[in-house]
Amino acid sequence: MLVQSHEKPQVATAAEENEGSPSAQREEQAEEEEEEEQNEEVHVTETEPQGQADEGERIPIIVEQMHNEDEEAEQMQQGGDSSDEEGDQVPGEWTEQGFGNPIVQDGRCPEWEYRENEVVQGSKYPTIDAVKEAVKLWSLSLRKEFRVVKCSSSTYEVKCVKDDCPWRVHAFRGRWKTHWQCSIVTEHTCYLEGVEKSHRNLTSAFIANEMYGLIVDNLAYEPKMIIKHIERTFKYTISYDKAWRAKQKVFEMRFGTYEASYDNLPRMLCKIVERNPGSHFDVRHFPSLIGGPSVLQRVFFCLGACVRAFQYCLPLLCIDGTFLIGKYKG
Repeated sequence: MLVQSHEKPQVATAAEENEGSPSAQREEQAEEEEEEEQNEEVHVTETEPQGQADEGERIPIIVEQMHNEDEEAEQMQQGGDSSDEEGDQVPGEWTEQGFGNPIVQDGRCPEWEYRENEVVQGSKYPTIDAVKEAVKLWSLSLRKEFRVVKCSSSTYEVKCVKDDCPWRVHAFRGRWKTHWQCSIVTEHTCYLEGVEKSHRNLTSAFIANEMYGLIVDNLAYEPKMIIKHIERTFKYTISYDKAWRAKQKVFEMRFGTYEASYDNLPRMLCKIVERNPGSHFDVRHFPSLIGGPSVLQRVFFCLGACVRAFQYCLPLLCIDGTFLIGKYKG
């Protein structure tokens, strides 16, 4: 019994000595640190994007992806070929700035709009009147005169008035009759002999088209004012008669001709009588001495409402007439 009781304390003392030694403690600490690192590697979770500003700078995955994209873009710029197909090779001159001088074509613009006061080969116009106006504007800006060689429903051709000058403009109607196209345009070789005050192609019809808006807005526009406008615009002087004829053409463009007005008068009165029962009118005319249509002398017209109200008027009678002061009087 004494031996057994003496041995047990020795075993316990040896164990305590082993546990309290420094080397054993260091080994235990190293094992614990290894276990903690393994646990951290297992339980580490990646940070997901939260949609916050500048969070890409703190997430390694996003930073690495951006870095890879930048490297790929640099490689593409250095290689000079962005095609996915290896067989398609982009020429090196295509990468130069300003190669080919590209021009953007706006499809909204009509194909017959060109530079002001210029006619070029291949230009297209909607009507023959547009061709004539363009040629006249061009000749006025060049201060050169021309003569019409041919003018038909399908062809329009003009030449310079000087025989030794090859200037020529030839236009024809398109195949589908939708436009007119200038096929031949040559340059002038003649020179101006002096400053001309008049131009043979500055016609009254051209002046009427030029002055239409001004005269319609102010019907009292005088021929003298038309002469001054042409002098300021085209640097040419026109006669008083030509200015007066241009004004009359504007009136015809806006209100029609005198012949058409006289011809429409009976039909207009018939329509008024039809819409106003009880009305009456009478037209008196006489035959022309030189033949042709008859000449209007006078017209009487009375509304039905006036006839019915006349019985309530005072016994006073007044008769008056309105004289026509236009081209054919009356």
